[in-house]
Amino acid sequence: MGTALHFPSLLIFTPLLTAVTLILMVKRPDIARIVTLVMHGVLIAISLALAISLWNYDGGYFTYQMGSAPGPFGNEMRAGAFEATLAVVFPSVMFLIILGTKKDITKDLRENRRTLYHVMLSLISASLMALTFTNDIFTAFVFIEVTTIAACTIVAIKENRATLKATIKYLFLSIVGSGLFLLAVSMLYSITGHLEMASIHIVISELIATGQYEFPLIVTLVLFIVGLAVKGALFPFHTWLPDAHGSATTPSSAVLSALVLKGYLMILLKILFRMYGIDNIFDMGILPVLFMLGVTGMIAGSVMALFQKNLKRMVAYSSVAQIGYIYMGMGLAHQAGFVASSYHIIAHAATKALLFVAAGALIAAAGTYNIDEMRGVARKNKLVGAAFVVGALSMAGIPLFAGFVSKFYLAGAAVQAQNNMLLVFAVLGISAFLNAVYYFNAIVKMYSKENEGAVITTNKLGPAAKIAFVCFILANIALGIFFGPLLRALEAGFGVLG
Repeated sequence: MGTALHFPSLLIFTPLLTAVTLILMVKRPDIARIVTLVMHGVLIAISLALAISLWNYDGGYFTYQMGSAPGPFGNEMRAGAFEATLAVVFPSVMFLIILGTKKDITKDLRENRRTLYHVMLSLISASLMALTFTNDIFTAFVFIEVTTIAACTIVAIKENRATLKATIKYLFLSIVGSGLFLLAVSMLYSITGHLEMASIHIVISELIATGQYEFPLIVTLVLFIVGLAVKGALFPFHTWLPDAHGSATTPSSAVLSALVLKGYLMILLKILFRMYGIDNIFDMGILPVLFMLGVTGMIAGSVMALFQKNLKRMVAYSSVAQIGYIYMGMGLAHQAGFVASSYHIIAHAATKALLFVAAGALIAAAGTYNIDEMRGVARKNKLVGAAFVVGALSMAGIPLFAGFVSKFYLAGAAVQAQNNMLLVFAVLGISAFLNAVYYFNAIVKMYSKENEGAVITTNKLGPAAKIAFVCFILANIALGIFFGPLLRALEAGFGVLG
């Protein structure tokens, strides 16, 4: 692999060093924004080089030793096609969010807070890279906490009563989720004597084969799942999400939904597939519970979104439903389900970032969050309106857009697994119908004739924002049409992930 061996560590330390540099040396917020954008551009270039190397690598994956002690006693990172693919997506989405939301940051944040805001975004990117590549479960916990602190900060930084209330709620529930996760790590370490994922997997397989520690192992897995479900806003642990997403500044809402939640989901995928193993989890009887939580979340999130008048809260409740899709795929107890869930992580990251950024621009133009009062806003803001339509079509599962592919492959995974096929088809159909109803209701009103006396303006976008919207639109269409290579990369990644 040559130079590519060092890329995972570069992807983690580059944003960490950028955050330190911004705190110590950069005072002007416009410079902080440029530095953050350039840094994410560097991350995209490095992650692309790593992905290309691993997609063509016969060995499947490599490990990178951190420090002088090798695993399982020392800390190490692991990179394969699965990790490399997600490492391209995360900084790319963050780059476009920052590029497209300068006006929101300027309007919502005091000038002396904007540099700090970009520091937090850099820390979130560093944490996502660490969660992607770490092969150590305690290191994962550390960066989960870094993500939580940074995420709470970018919600509270808007500094009004709603965001402070939402942050307190978010922080309290995050502490509960973190406590459960740490308890699971402690119990698992006392049982296996390891923190390195591959070594834990070997010991767990041996213990299950001999019937030892069966109940404690089930307890640790439940703690991991519930802890990450709380932090990842799976129904019914979602209660913090609408308040945090709905009250925060637009880029914060986009980062939380498109990236922060995906970091927790991605580490859960690694825990289930790499650390415990599908066969072992199947023997524990946990996957049916995971499946039903996902199915319930798909329907409940869609129903709650149906009754929202606030545009950002509607998009937030839609995230609850989409997270359910990912859990349902994991619960199918088949590699195809994990691959489909991973693709949905990518599709949802690209789509939900687009929807929140577009929603923020439409709200600014209409001067209201109320969907009923937004009549005509999309007609005056054509690019933003088109972007929202593309995001809605993707979330509704319309062919040629990103969301259709992941939902189609979730159905295919149910067929391959021969597991709850009829229920999966029914729930996918119901959820897609509900998605179409609430998104298309919003679209129809946005393109209708303006209400008498309404003040709808044109939210003039800068060149950077226009580029961001166009790139988001193209990304959603590309993910809906040219999905073959990406799916093959994920399949190859899961082939060596266990």
